[in-house]
Amino acid sequence: MFSRLMSRIKNMVAIGTVTGSSTKVLQIQTSTGKTNDRIKRLHDYGFMSHPKVGSRAYNLFLGGVMSRGFSFCVEDERYEMELAEGEVAMLDDKGNLVHFTENGISITSLGSVEVNAKKDVTVTAEGNIFADGKKIKLNDGSGVITCESICPFTGSPHVDGSSTVLAGK
Repeated sequence: MFSRLMSRIKNMVAIGTVTGSSTKVLQIQTSTGKTNDRIKRLHDYGFMSHPKVGSRAYNLFLGGVMSRGFSFCVEDERYEMELAEGEVAMLDDKGNLVHFTENGISITSLGSVEVNAKKDVTVTAEGNIFADGKKIKLNDGSGVITCESICPFTGSPHVDGSSTVLAGK
């Protein structure tokens, strides 16, 4: 009786290696070599991830019963970064990163970045707003005045432009 109780207590917490996963369920192999393919994966509200094989999972088993477990934390030391005190980062295995620092927020994307809104998008800054790229399209590329329009007849500028919105040629 006592040995069974001790066994259950020892089995309440286990660290395992992810050997298969979906967003909601993990398959893990514990340090004792046992495999369990029904580990429920807990997520913080609003945050989801799909861990890679080889990640480390921290698990609790209700009553020490290995078939009734859930993972409360999954980490992957292969894709960690060093942070200053108080900083926060969201990153993936590909190098995409959202980094919250004391100087602001930095977003690094290895692909494109899309913002989709059913309503207006507002960008407000007390300083300047910079956009730099091979090509910047406003209103699908139509209706941009650069204040550099030269009249083909007189040879002098004749278009009134904005000193607030600047567009280069």
